[in-house]
Amino acid sequence: MSKCFLVDGLNLIFRCFYGIPLLDNQNFPTNAILGVVKILNKILNLEKPSHMAIFFDKGRDPNRHLLLPEYKANRLEMPDPVKIQIPVIKEFAYALGCTVIERFGVEADDLIASFIHKYGSQFDEVLIFSTDKDFAQCIGSNIYQMIPENSRDSIGNRLDRSGIMEKFGIYPEQIVDYLALIGDQADNIPGIRGVGPKTAREWLREFGDIGAILSRILSIKPIRFQSLLEENREVLQRNRQLITLNRNIDDIYLEKNVPDEQAYDRLIELYQLTSLGRKRGDSQWVQGDLF
Repeated sequence: MSKCFLVDGLNLIFRCFYGIPLLDNQNFPTNAILGVVKILNKILNLEKPSHMAIFFDKGRDPNRHLLLPEYKANRLEMPDPVKIQIPVIKEFAYALGCTVIERFGVEADDLIASFIHKYGSQFDEVLIFSTDKDFAQCIGSNIYQMIPENSRDSIGNRLDRSGIMEKFGIYPEQIVDYLALIGDQADNIPGIRGVGPKTAREWLREFGDIGAILSRILSIKPIRFQSLLEENREVLQRNRQLITLNRNIDDIYLEKNVPDEQAYDRLIELYQLTSLGRKRGDSQWVQGDLF
C-alpha cells in the first residue's frame, strides 16, 4: 500500500517547542529539534509510509494580506529559540530521507493542498499531520487528517469524512463556509457578529452552503440575523477567499531522497541528542520514486 505523510512543519515545531522543556547544547536550544525528530522517526516506524514530506511557510501570502491587512496580525514574532532550530530540523529531515518543501511567499497549508490536488490520487492513503482545522477542507476518499496525540503506540487520531462530521458537525466541503461564518481567531479573520459554531452548523445543515443561505435569507432564524447577513455579503465572500486553500501551485514535487546515516549521526553528536539513537543500515527507510 502506498501511503504518503504530509507534515505541517511549523505546526509540529511549535507543538514540540512549547510541549518540551527548553533544552540546550552550549546555549543552543534543542527541545523542538528533539521533539520533531522523535515524531518523524515514530511516523516512519509505526506508519511505514512509502513517501513523506515536511512543509514550511516561507513568508506570508501577499494575496491574503491584500484582502485583509489584519490577516494573522495577532501572531507574535517567532521567538528566536524557535527560529534558530528550524534549519537544523530541516537537516535532520533530509538525513531521514524526507523531502522538505517550501516556497517564498506561499503558506505551508497551500503547498500541502496543492500537493494533494496534484498527486493525491496516486496514493492509496494521504495523511496530513497537523492540528490545523483548515485542512478539514482537503479530506476525501483517500485523504485523511492525522491529529497528533501523545501515545506510545499511535501517531494520532485519524479523521476521515465521518470524523470531520463528528468533530465539527458538518462535512469537509462545508468547512470553508463554516469558518467564514464564525471567523477564525487563529488567523485573525473576523466572522459575522453573534454567529457561533452552533448557529453556523444549523444553517449549513439546513441550507447546505453560504450561497443557499444568502439566497434564502428571509428564511434565516433567528430573524435578527437576516439584516446582518445581508449587510455582510462582501465580508463572507472575503472570508471564503481567505480560508480556501490554494490548490494550484504547480512547482511541487517529491525528491528521491535516500536516508543518510552518517549525516544523521553527525547531527546527533553535534547537538548532543543521544536519546534519538543512531541509524542502522538494516532499518533504513528509502523514499521511492513518485512516478
